[in-house]
Amino acid sequence: MELKVFGRPTCQVCKQAMEKINYFLDKWEYQGKVPLNYFDMDTVDGLAEGAFYEVFDIPTVVLLNNEDEMDRWVKRPPLSKELKPYLDPAV
Repeated sequence: MELKVFGRPTCQVCKQAMEKINYFLDKWEYQGKVPLNYFDMDTVDGLAEGAFYEVFDIPTVVLLNNEDEMDRWVKRPPLSKELKPYLDPAV
């Protein structure tokens, strides 16, 4: 299981998405067990990764399991009730 967050440093909603997901991972004790990666869409590397995952808007949160996309949330972070069911079987 892996979470990828695509955003920009100037985007408040993007910052909140990272904070919220980090909070969930800490609260549910998944920190270090479920990788969380941030991609800055203002950089070439971020744009390349975003293009690979067909990211058209920010923030976009992509949940992967063995490189297969399980779910995605666009323009908002996932709600706890949307994310937790995916993570529970992963640990």
